[in-house]
Amino acid sequence: MNGMYARDFLSDPETVVAYSKEVTKRSMAKSKFKPFIGTHEGAMIRATYKNCELGSIVTTTLQDELVGAGAIGNVTLNASAEELKKIRQLIMVDRYQHSVPSNESILNQRKASSFKSDAKNALSSWGTKKFDKIIFSALTANLTNIVASGHYEEEDTSKIEVADIFSTKDIEEAKRRAIDGVDAKGNPAPPLVPIKINTNEEEGYYEELEMFIMLVGTNSAANLKKDPNWKDAQKAAKDRGKENPIFTGALGLWDGVLVLNVKSDTKRSSGILRSNGDFTGFGDVRKFDLSKYAGKDKQRTEINLFLGASAGQIVADDGMRYYEQEDKDDPRRMNIGADRVAGLAKTKFESKHNEGILEDSVFDGRDYGVIGVVSSTGREEI
Repeated sequence: MNGMYARDFLSDPETVVAYSKEVTKRSMAKSKFKPFIGTHEGAMIRATYKNCELGSIVTTTLQDELVGAGAIGNVTLNASAEELKKIRQLIMVDRYQHSVPSNESILNQRKASSFKSDAKNALSSWGTKKFDKIIFSALTANLTNIVASGHYEEEDTSKIEVADIFSTKDIEEAKRRAIDGVDAKGNPAPPLVPIKINTNEEEGYYEELEMFIMLVGTNSAANLKKDPNWKDAQKAAKDRGKENPIFTGALGLWDGVLVLNVKSDTKRSSGILRSNGDFTGFGDVRKFDLSKYAGKDKQRTEINLFLGASAGQIVADDGMRYYEQEDKDDPRRMNIGADRVAGLAKTKFESKHNEGILEDSVFDGRDYGVIGVVSSTGREEI
């Protein structure tokens, strides 16, 4: 029976570690959120890389801006002192995982190598999709500032009808709220911080741009192109972003907002969620009913995302782990799997987790860097 068992073709520990790194690299390289992930100031999603264990609660630190009046004139520095407010966000660590069983006996090295290669490729693609689905879902759940297309004075999307499709007016309304720090009723809401992007216009010359990012779904992208005001937006985006990967897939620029078509969520790809779609629960938001965002008479909608800097938080371990195991029921077959332990959440300050600090702040319990723009798909199906 020598050579007839899957265990004879399992990789050694060093190879398994190398495969883990390869799966992580492949998964992240294809992610729709890869251009926005970083630890630098102004990053849309601020990643915190630290050891984290499944089921644990990890604390990340945020910092509020200085709001005091300061002092003028010939006075000592302590006459205008203001303490930096360090505030915490608690993030529940969870795990996502998947495995692939061999569909035939592993009887020689050639079959083992072929199966491992196919499994690595499949798990890398799955990891990308799952990671993005989790982030899209996290940013979409429980929105605290909603632009309802065609009904800007309401955050209740139930008035949206089939004709209330996505347009440049929606972009302008979302940006107005982001800059002014208001909601649909004009009440104070967290203002959004623009994302800083370096573009390379010519070799050796960099221009820093401040802009917001708008992620839109398939139907919203198509409807935006029908807007007569859209005109040269696509050309502007291409010219601006020749050397920057953040512009890949851009529809165009409008009013200082970069609009990206990330398509809509399907069984085979991640993207903008629809009111009749599937929510991917993770961490402390396991379930959320997307039909909450449906229009009049359950009109189908897309929940587009207007984003500022540090819209979300990621607590991540070293990366995807790769496993090779002999099938417990059939020693001639092999199982290959991958998993990752991480915490993914919208940036949100809760005074109750900070001993009542800033309980009167507009940030308390509100989304820090996300405004939802809910629009009709333009189709009458429900």
